[in-house]
Amino acid sequence: MDEEKKALVESMLRGSEEAFDELYRSCSGKLYRMAYFITGNRSDSEDILQETFVKCFLHRATLKQPERFESWLYQILVRTAWRLERRKKGRSELSFESILENEDDWNRTERIREDENSRSPLETVLEAETASEIQKALKRLDMKYRTVILLYYYNELSTREIAKITGTLEGTVKSRLYKARKLLKEKLEAEGRKKSEKERGVCHE
Repeated sequence: MDEEKKALVESMLRGSEEAFDELYRSCSGKLYRMAYFITGNRSDSEDILQETFVKCFLHRATLKQPERFESWLYQILVRTAWRLERRKKGRSELSFESILENEDDWNRTERIREDENSRSPLETVLEAETASEIQKALKRLDMKYRTVILLYYYNELSTREIAKITGTLEGTVKSRLYKARKLLKEKLEAEGRKKSEKERGVCHE
């Protein structure tokens, strides 16, 4: 995190609404894309984004280290998205307290890209020729698999960081990543076969 953003976070932690507004402007685009990739729903993504920043400001005192602001935001965002999904399915909700517990024990390094113009591997792929196929395949994955794929490739977080964000063991994250990659590959290959068969059928007419 650069010094300018760290200063904004520190001002926000002291209650500055102007600093909060600036952080919202600088982070909301990437967070919205993350929410959309998780949910596949624009309306839900907007709700998740707004709720994430409301919680961010109301519970800012729980963030003890300003340099961890962005990963803290992702933690809130992911848990909020999961809670929305559980609510839709009639399951019990995760408490917000569970998002914030053990914040003082985080042992992580800052690996989120600060340059909003730079692209992570998944962002590059999503903008390539096969973007629509990949997005469709991602949406068909269970949310727990979709989330780890996005956090690992889109946000370039380590398995240890993802474990903190999702509230699971690192081994569970690794297992889900393995399964998610396998499922994603299978779905893309199946879609490729369908497309190839369709093209051959057109050629034979």
